[in-house]
Amino acid sequence: MKLELIKNKLKEVVSIAERVTGKNLSLPILSAILLEAKNNSLTIKATNLDVGLEIELPAKITEEGSVAVNAGILNGFLGNINKEDKVKLELIKENIHISTGRSSTLIKSFSAEDFPVIPRVENKDSISFNTKDILAGLRAVLYSASLSDIKPEISSVYVYQEGKELVFVATDSFRLAEKKIVIRDNSREFQPVIIPYKNVAEIIKVFDGVDEEVRINTDKNQISLYTDNIHFTSRVIDGNFPDYKQIMPKKFKTEATLSRDELLNALKLSNIFSDKFNQINLKISPKNKIFSINSQNQDVGENNVNLEAVLEGEDLEMSFNAKYILDSFQSIVSDTVVLKFDRPLLMEGVGDRSFQYIVMPVNR
Repeated sequence: MKLELIKNKLKEVVSIAERVTGKNLSLPILSAILLEAKNNSLTIKATNLDVGLEIELPAKITEEGSVAVNAGILNGFLGNINKEDKVKLELIKENIHISTGRSSTLIKSFSAEDFPVIPRVENKDSISFNTKDILAGLRAVLYSASLSDIKPEISSVYVYQEGKELVFVATDSFRLAEKKIVIRDNSREFQPVIIPYKNVAEIIKVFDGVDEEVRINTDKNQISLYTDNIHFTSRVIDGNFPDYKQIMPKKFKTEATLSRDELLNALKLSNIFSDKFNQINLKISPKNKIFSINSQNQDVGENNVNLEAVLEGEDLEMSFNAKYILDSFQSIVSDTVVLKFDRPLLMEGVGDRSFQYIVMPVNR
């Protein structure tokens, strides 16, 4: 194997691939990435047996070949040759030799034959999506997924088709986020999948900044997302996502409509004075035109904020985890938000029904 390519492009891909590598002491090959030089391109592969990644880079290939090399060492090396534009890679006695205009390095390598085969879901039923839409859907709900692996179905993001929309849902049983995007490719029906939380984070990292369309294939075990030069495969959860539609409130006792930014700033201020459970208290009185947020901490002090709001319905007083409410603002783009109260709180942007967020109150 012998080739030459742009250093910065190689560094960027190796950095992404390193995130996907495994840390399994009994399988040291999982800490490596596979370099395959063929047909005027270098393909970089990485896997931890839960996800697999393949990224193709243009390169000047003198000799074809393949080798596996420790991702951390290669990434560290590339990160410390800042003044170099190009690098040359050559396989010498089963080890990778890297040379630049200023330096020469030899990194001990693994046999390419020991590297695991990365599975692909390849069939004729792929559906094309705008990559930015897919990432927006995943980002809008990911923070609501449970961080515990005790219940894998909710330590995940559920993606399914509903009519002409693709729906993304995540919940940790204390809050729930739902985001919908319009499906432009109606040639196939999207099969529902439950993608593990950690794998969703990797999908976002790998495809961030990609402008071209992403094609998606699914089966009962895996999901594959791919463009012309990137292929990402993830395990999916074999289980049933909770029937969350049952808890989506349909009638509300009280509604409050107010400025998104004013509410956001008030919540940030109140959270400074909240207790160790991030608890804040909302007091709403449509009759007296009062919308107030109160928080208190014995060690810090107490804070009370009154906000202007359009109020309807009954008077109420409820407590919530401030962090849970604050998390949702990254998904609400409207200038005005509406808060609808029954037992749970439902939040959404005014004029935007594509995102809905439910938060359960704190028992006082």
